[in-house]
Amino acid sequence: MGSLLKSTFNTRAILPDSLRFVRSDVPWQLSDEETRWLLAQNITTIMDLRTPEERLRKPCPLAKDSRFRCYEMPVTGGSEIPPSVKDVSGSYIRMVDTQMEKIIDLIWNAPSNVLYFCNAGKDRTGVVSAILLCRAGMRREYIVRDYLESGNNLKSLLDSFARQFPEIDSAVITPQPRYILEFLDWYLSAFSTR
Repeated sequence: MGSLLKSTFNTRAILPDSLRFVRSDVPWQLSDEETRWLLAQNITTIMDLRTPEERLRKPCPLAKDSRFRCYEMPVTGGSEIPPSVKDVSGSYIRMVDTQMEKIIDLIWNAPSNVLYFCNAGKDRTGVVSAILLCRAGMRREYIVRDYLESGNNLKSLLDSFARQFPEIDSAVITPQPRYILEFLDWYLSAFSTR
């Protein structure tokens, strides 16, 4: 599928035929043309899911652009790499807390289309996307496909990261159906009565 923006790897709409919710890796090198495109598409609510330290390393230029409404709301525990494959879905489950509820409510009720992102746009952004898609009534198969698309879009980055940090199991950082399915089983069970 690729990216909607040339300067990112993983910018894409999560709903068919709609730019209401657009997930992404961090858009830290946006061109003027890309910024104009975001404005033309009414994608003016920006949700940065990264920690303050991550924002310092790769600042998003939209945070200082008054034409955008920017929120900095770190996902709890989202910047840590799980120690093993068996811990990945648990790390996703631990992200769902009162902070996540605020993030989802802000995105869901935003007055414009929303661009939301973490660093790579796969784990924290993947959890936010899965919850939004559940709220929108999308089927599990669709949510899994959306999650796995990050692995395709980020393959070169993930391969490079794995070479740089050989002590980290590459399966931990690569989207696997099991991770999001286990999260969805938990989420749908925990929140189906709300």
